[in-house]
Amino acid sequence: IHSVFLHHAITESGMDVGIVNAKEMYHIDDLEEDMLEVCENLVFNKIPEATDDMLERTAYERACIDARKNNRAPPRKPRGRIKNIPRLEFDWDKIPAKPATEPPRPTSDAAQNHTPNPYKNSSLTHEKIMEIRSRSTIPKDAPSGIDWNQDPNLYPPSYPHYVRGRDSLRKHITTLFQSKIAMYDGAMGTMIQNYGKKNKLGEEEYRGERFKGWSCNVKGNNDMLSITMPEVIKGIYKQYLEVGGSNLIGTNTFSSTTIAMADYEMEAYAYELNYAGARLAREACDEVTAKDPTNPRFVCGAIGPTNRTGSISPSVEDASARNVTFDELVETYFEQVVGLVDGGADVLIVETIFDTLNAKAALYAVGEFLEFSGLDIPVFVSGTLVDQSGRTLSGQTGEAFYASIRHAKPMCVGLNCALGAQQMVPFVERLANVVECFMHVYSNAGLPNAMGGYDDTPEDMARYNKVFFENGWLNMVGGCCGSTPPHIKALRELSSNYSPRKLPDVGRPKMWLSGLEDLVVEDVHNHLGLPFLNVGERCNIAGSMKFKKLMMAGDYGAAMDIAKKQVEDGAHVIDINVDDGMLDGVAAMQKFVKIAVTEPEVSKAPFMLDASNFKIVVAGLKWCQGKPIVNSISLKVGEELFKEHATLLKKHGAAAVVMAFDEQGQAATCDEKVRICQRSYKILVEEVKFPPEDIIFDPNVLTIGTGMEEHNNYGVDFIKATKIIKETCPFVKISGGISNLSFGFRGVTKIRESIHSVFLHHAITESGMDVGIVNAKEMYHIDDLEEDMLEVCENLVFNKIPEATDDMLERTAYERACIDARKNNRAPPRKPRGRIKNIPRLEFDWDKIPAKPATEPPRPTSDAAQNHTPNPYKNSSLTHEKIMEIRSRSTIPKDAPSGIDWNQDPNLYPPSYPHYVRGRDSLRKHITTLFQSKIAMYDGAMGTMIQNYGKKNKLGEEEYRGERFKGWSCNVKGNNDMLSITMPEVIKGIYKQYLEVGGSNLIGTNTFSSTTIAMADYEMEAYAYELNYAGARLAREACDEVTAKDPTNPRFVCGAIGPTNRTGSISPSVEDASARNVTFDELVETYFEQVVGLVDGGADVLIVETIFDTLNAKAALYAVGEFLEFSGLDIPVFVSGTLVDQSGRTLSGQTGEAFYASIRHAKPMCVGLNCALGAQQMVPFVERLANVVECFMHVYSNAGLPNAMGGYDDTPEDMARYNKVFFENGWLNMVGGCCGSTPPHIKALRELSSNYSPRKLPDVGRPKMWLSGLEDLVVEDVHNHLGLPFLNVGERCNIAGSMKFKKLMMAGDYGAAMDIAKKQVEDGAHVIDINVDDGMLDGVAAMQKFVKIAVTEPEVSKAPFMLDASNFKIVVAGLKWCQGKPIVNSISLKVGEELFKEHATLLKKHGAAAVVMAFDEQGQAATCDEKVRICQRSYKILVEEVKFPPEDIIFDPNVLTIGTGMEEHNNYGVDFIKATKIIKETCPFVKISGGISNLSFGFRGVTKIRESIHSVFLH
Repeated sequence: IHSVFLHHAITESGMDVGIVNAKEMYHIDDLEEDMLEVCENLVFNKIPEATDDMLERTAYERACIDARKNNRAPPRKPRGRIKNIPRLEFDWDKIPAKPATEPPRPTSDAAQNHTPNPYKNSSLTHEKIMEIRSRSTIPKDAPSGIDWNQDPNLYPPSYPHYVRGRDSLRKHITTLFQSKIAMYDGAMGTMIQNYGKKNKLGEEEYRGERFKGWSCNVKGNNDMLSITMPEVIKGIYKQYLEVGGSNLIGTNTFSSTTIAMADYEMEAYAYELNYAGARLAREACDEVTAKDPTNPRFVCGAIGPTNRTGSISPSVEDASARNVTFDELVETYFEQVVGLVDGGADVLIVETIFDTLNAKAALYAVGEFLEFSGLDIPVFVSGTLVDQSGRTLSGQTGEAFYASIRHAKPMCVGLNCALGAQQMVPFVERLANVVECFMHVYSNAGLPNAMGGYDDTPEDMARYNKVFFENGWLNMVGGCCGSTPPHIKALRELSSNYSPRKLPDVGRPKMWLSGLEDLVVEDVHNHLGLPFLNVGERCNIAGSMKFKKLMMAGDYGAAMDIAKKQVEDGAHVIDINVDDGMLDGVAAMQKFVKIAVTEPEVSKAPFMLDASNFKIVVAGLKWCQGKPIVNSISLKVGEELFKEHATLLKKHGAAAVVMAFDEQGQAATCDEKVRICQRSYKILVEEVKFPPEDIIFDPNVLTIGTGMEEHNNYGVDFIKATKIIKETCPFVKISGGISNLSFGFRGVTKIRESIHSVFLHHAITESGMDVGIVNAKEMYHIDDLEEDMLEVCENLVFNKIPEATDDMLERTAYERACIDARKNNRAPPRKPRGRIKNIPRLEFDWDKIPAKPATEPPRPTSDAAQNHTPNPYKNSSLTHEKIMEIRSRSTIPKDAPSGIDWNQDPNLYPPSYPHYVRGRDSLRKHITTLFQSKIAMYDGAMGTMIQNYGKKNKLGEEEYRGERFKGWSCNVKGNNDMLSITMPEVIKGIYKQYLEVGGSNLIGTNTFSSTTIAMADYEMEAYAYELNYAGARLAREACDEVTAKDPTNPRFVCGAIGPTNRTGSISPSVEDASARNVTFDELVETYFEQVVGLVDGGADVLIVETIFDTLNAKAALYAVGEFLEFSGLDIPVFVSGTLVDQSGRTLSGQTGEAFYASIRHAKPMCVGLNCALGAQQMVPFVERLANVVECFMHVYSNAGLPNAMGGYDDTPEDMARYNKVFFENGWLNMVGGCCGSTPPHIKALRELSSNYSPRKLPDVGRPKMWLSGLEDLVVEDVHNHLGLPFLNVGERCNIAGSMKFKKLMMAGDYGAAMDIAKKQVEDGAHVIDINVDDGMLDGVAAMQKFVKIAVTEPEVSKAPFMLDASNFKIVVAGLKWCQGKPIVNSISLKVGEELFKEHATLLKKHGAAAVVMAFDEQGQAATCDEKVRICQRSYKILVEEVKFPPEDIIFDPNVLTIGTGMEEHNNYGVDFIKATKIIKETCPFVKISGGISNLSFGFRGVTKIRESIHSVFLH
């Protein structure tokens, strides 16, 4: 305050001197913006609320001081003065108001069509009406007629005349009340008292002859005088008609209900009392009308309040006690209505309402009667405000009373009794401002005097009513207690000088709720300035554990405190939900509502009665005097029951939440939400005639940020649907359970309320959402949100970016850590930076190489592949010692075919495509042309065909063994591969079926399990070479025979290399994650033998298939690479992965993209997926793979998913149809089938695929480094958490850099070491550095164990690894257990050029990227020139001699320590940065790395200093 005052006083007025505490003074620029505003408002007296605002801010600052003292979280800052945001308008909001021609009509056909009441009550035969009449006590000799229709020609057929049965009373009263202020009668009780003053009127007269021996006193039961002294009552009626000039008179039936008559033991006479009271009035009116038919008179059947109340407890000790139920009231009122109508009543008037719940019961009963009878009988309603508070006895304001009963569409509403006209003035005015129908008043003749009498003369009463006439507030006037016919006459004479009240114009309808006070939803703004109804959520047993505990304990008092607090904190409506399986929901709802209505601080707000069990909400409705909301109904229960529910709510006058559920379930998408809501609207409005303004649609606020992609758009879908629903369903509201939205972030209120703030702001201001179940106290204004919080919330709510959920989880973890820090008196954690804008990668000339069309898939670096050298197929010339050693162990019998040369006569077929001759033509070129010309055909399942053969032929253990293995030592049935030896004709026959029936261009050999490892199950390891040879030879023969028939369609043999039955990446032990049942070297050895057998048997292509563990595939490809290196051949390699389920991952956890990144170094010619899934299930994964694969693509899926018997049900036509999506999208170059497929399946695929073009090879651009763990990572596409184009390699799993990690490794605590690795990934490491190279540790064993365990930890192995050691044996040990594509750190020329090349060649074979240190034989490079020289030399050797992919080279030019105090070290940072640029300019595609912690080594121990230095250096 001083800062603002002094700033302006000094700078604007020249103040010079002041007595101050200089130390405490603030510069004006030190003030927060909101503090500045409240201070300026106060100092300059800008707004009336300035002091209040400053007191609020002072309380906040004092609370902050207390929080700091007591180590608590700071309180929420006051928002200051909030401006209301206008409600979003729709076309139907702009409907102009029009003059009303009549009051709102009930929705019945009779009322809508102004159908005259026939007055033939004898035709009303509903069972409930008949049952009441059957109990009538009317004596047989007494008048009992119930038909009151008149001759249609009795009076002229135009107003002001009226004939019962001919004319619409609704129309007549409308004209009457718009022509003049009509006259009601005065007090019946006063007139009876006056009669008693002049005549004997004691117990005897009350009893009369008929009740002479009655068992109790009846004096005071005025209503019974209609039976015992009818002439007195009829005389009073006539005085009001003739002297007073009443147009309408009320019947002497105020207490004629079974409930009120219980005081006189006359319950059984209720029907007769009402009948008699109405009949006498009918006769009086008809007699007076006959004298002057231009002034017809009407009977108002008076329905009093009874002497019991539904809302007020008769017990001071038990607020839930009641002496009457709603159903009892309805029953008694229904009987009264039947009696009144049978007695000739024209109008029904529910009067002297001091408890609106009683009135609602009366109106419910009237509604039931009108429904059963089909009549249109006008209804008047008259409330009683008991004192100058302007409230009913049950606490409602006049406006709330009206809002509670307006659903019954009364024709006239007003006030009577309790007060004189003088006292009624402010309340009549307020009511006249809101009532949509006609208005009346019949006040007392003043307030009662000391004797209980009334002193206002007729002239006084007229004078006090004059204000009503002058202001045009009334359409009808009369008198209540103390008034007489002269009073009515005086009112008539005065009122005749004034015009009646004009009906208010009719605009768009609004939802008008009520508790003790009324609330128009469309006029509401909440405490945040939003046009939004806050429904307090804390009295919900499903949403508040505190409330649930209280309800379970029966502690309703404490539960009321929660309700009160909700209202205090800004709830406009209280949600009440006690629907729980462990609680009697009906009893709990009844008790809660009965207590709540007696608590003014609770019941001033309307209620939302909330339950999934409809009986529970109905139980609550029956104790609720106001107009509540019911939550919820829906089409989930079916259309008929939905209409029943809605109709019942309409009768009770409740608004309804309608859920977007139908018979099929809950709507999740925008389209589904809109469809169900539009359907519900049509049923409700057109069939049920439910008021559209009382419909609140809940299109289901569903949880976002769950980690499931399909949930990400739920917020957007709700907001979009909201707008469409409001545009297409006029007058409805939209609500939602807001806490559902952020359910995944429970426990951190700040996060949840921030998400809600963004969601609500946009849903309300942009789509028109109106209502929500919220915790008002916790709500944030959108302006309260920090900028970064706003961004993460908007990203999440609007599904703006794929990382939105991850960002919010990170922010949640931070907020939770802040809570913990405050609790434990620790410093707050570092705040997440949020989504940082990515800085573009610096581009070099080689980055700008334009992409060019690919002519063929990437080729291996061998000379044969690079030059398209044809395979000579002269395998006898392959004499490498390893190949010869395998052949030397061959088990092929000497008398069996064993040739291994498959070259053909160069002139066998013409020398151009599509012909092919082995030894003459390059198969690589041929396949390239074939796969670019059409979608080529692979074969189908060998196993399925063998099973099918076995169903028709004997194929048991004996047949599997054959003659050769007759005495074998173990069972071999199921070893399908051995059938190539024992039943070659069967296998060759299957091959030929695929070639001839299916039309396969390529077939796979029957060698899926023909490795020494897999054959160990059958003790046939020694036969591996023969099995592969035989399987390939039979395929070769079959292909050659079929090709010979049509040389334009040559057929090829794919040597099938299966996964074995052991895995390199998965532990067979649940106790030891590092256990394995096979090694990489064992896999390489078994695969090498298989390759030799396949090639010797005549295979054209090698296909590594059904890869469920990529490490096995890498071993197979390593073996293939070794064979091709030793043989010098170019044999195309295909690779086929298996994603085991809908997760889209291999059994060892890799995504399809990661699998490809892990094997692409082998330069496969075709890559794809097979097995495990049907084509339908493969679609998303094939699409993702097709987006990244640089070579040709294939699929050979199963024939659907397996059925219960393990079989496959897809027919050939099914399989073709499910594969069609692949052809339509151009994703494939080759297609076939796996499990369950047969030659007809392949034929169907061939016929369909022939209509489509094959996949186009992607354009070839600049190469990129593509790493993988369980997930893939393209280094050039990476930006780190700071927005830098930079790969973060986590340093904490480095034995040389982390003392903690070193201690764990020395102790053998690999579990804790994994936690460090996980934390690195969580904290932003893209790659995990693993260094266990220490003189005190067996580095090879430690590296193997660490990697074997790490690959089984998804949160670790999803990231690629950097295998780091100065001892090369250690990194090689790690490489052999790494299924992904890692980085090896490091190699260098320090070991000499030859060994450097050896190291690089081995890494290339394993597909690893390499860190190359700026070291050579002379030592470490320190200067810029030395760094550049060594890196350029290394690059030349690697790229030109080793053929190492340049994109997989990472140079480390040595980050050296600065700030040591030695001058020669001062330029080390500059030298590194300069050298980096030169190396990247002169060595295309390489990366530059460095050990950043070296830079600041001299400042260790002060993280802030070190990381600040690193920040500048790295930037």
